[in-house]
Amino acid sequence: MNIEIKKATNKDESQILEIYHSLIGTFGCTWSEEYPTIEDIRNDTLKKSLYTVWNDNRIIAVAAAGKDHELDNLDCWDTNIKNPCDLARIGVLKEFQNNGIAKQLVEYIEIDVVKRGFDGIHFLVSKTNPSALALYNKLKYKNCGETNMYDINWFCYEKKLDDTDIYNEKFKK
Repeated sequence: MNIEIKKATNKDESQILEIYHSLIGTFGCTWSEEYPTIEDIRNDTLKKSLYTVWNDNRIIAVAAAGKDHELDNLDCWDTNIKNPCDLARIGVLKEFQNNGIAKQLVEYIEIDVVKRGFDGIHFLVSKTNPSALALYNKLKYKNCGETNMYDINWFCYEKKLDDTDIYNEKFKK
């Protein structure tokens, strides 16, 4: 499969919303008709924090990584990470799941957020999403706590990013 990862533009809004809506009700997904919204997509796009995965002129996956401050008040985070970004709203169309696309997307995001000046990634993952948990463990993210937000129980995950380590790991092959 030939994929291309790039930042979202305003033209991509409807395709991205379709992906989000297509995943509502799938195992482990916490989304609803009320979240994520077109406003979330527009905000992420405006901040240049929304990543898309393309295959044959269509978006097949999406994720946001930027500064949202929603997670700043949680006390579980590693204080050695001074400027983390928040990873959120990762979604892969059902027919493309289990092909390593989410892994490629997160690895791409890791490199890009370091270029953007971040030194780590924080995020919440539903305790009922085994696929996501397996992915983050494979990518060496650390489960650093638990919280309840938005009436959902979450694990708190993080990873300290170092540009030298990331570039060596990704390109030494």
